[in-house]
Amino acid sequence: MATQDPEPGTPRATALRMAEHREFAGALQWLERALVSGAGADERQQIAATLADVARMAESAGELEVAQLALERAARAVEWADLHCELGCLLARRGRRAEARAAFDRALALNPRYRTAVVERALLDAREGRIAEAMQTLRVLAAGGALAEPGVFQQGLERLGHADFEDAAPLLRRALHSGDAWLEEQLRAYQELVHAGGPARALAMLRAAATERPAYPDLQLLLGVHELKAGATDDAIESLTLALELNPDYHAARVELARALETLGDTPQAIALLEQVLAVDAAHAEARALHERLSSRRRGSRVASSAA
Repeated sequence: MATQDPEPGTPRATALRMAEHREFAGALQWLERALVSGAGADERQQIAATLADVARMAESAGELEVAQLALERAARAVEWADLHCELGCLLARRGRRAEARAAFDRALALNPRYRTAVVERALLDAREGRIAEAMQTLRVLAAGGALAEPGVFQQGLERLGHADFEDAAPLLRRALHSGDAWLEEQLRAYQELVHAGGPARALAMLRAAATERPAYPDLQLLLGVHELKAGATDDAIESLTLALELNPDYHAARVELARALETLGDTPQAIALLEQVLAVDAAHAEARALHERLSSRRRGSRVASSAA
């Protein structure tokens, strides 16, 4: 998510300045270096948001390949459903349908309630010839939530039924738009407070947003990360546990929960959580690095105890 007036000299400010001059590849390399240098959780989130901003600017300029690279790197840095969905849309635009489907599926694995990903995946199904299946998916989705413009939805379905994809897609997106303007504004204000050095106010805003929108696993993860950084470890564990209850496959939440448990000295449970992640995704860099650090520390403690 874009923020206003990034602090001069930060990776975000430098990358955005380069992107404004259409130096997209350079901006991407700059942000890659910032990630490799060992960014913390908050820094990773900010860099991921900046990578998404650079991707949008590159896409608008027709630089689709670098836009894809930026979104792929952002989605590896943080497990946000909207990044995977955005990547899926770009891949679909580039005609890479199998990869687009995988990106939409990942977005839905992270947040099964993510209506935008459901719509985009259904449109992809329709373009691949599964029109009846796509129409049924969209009808079910529409039945599960109020439609602001039922007439527009019906027009979109009719055009989809006639394989008029170009006209159907914008109508269906408009009718089934899942954007939460209130939440987007809260998160925008939160990012501005973080950059302005107001952590206490930023945390209060996040808690209010999570109370108002309790079913968003991404929001619970963000709250847990901020609470952990603020030293509110018990609160962080509660938020991260809720994120996992909402989405048991949320690797990023499980890694952050391991960090919180480590803070309390529960290294065995933290290692067990990381091993759950690595059993599913052996290449998960963050989980692997934390697992190696905690395992090494545990071995060192055993050696010291034996020597004593």
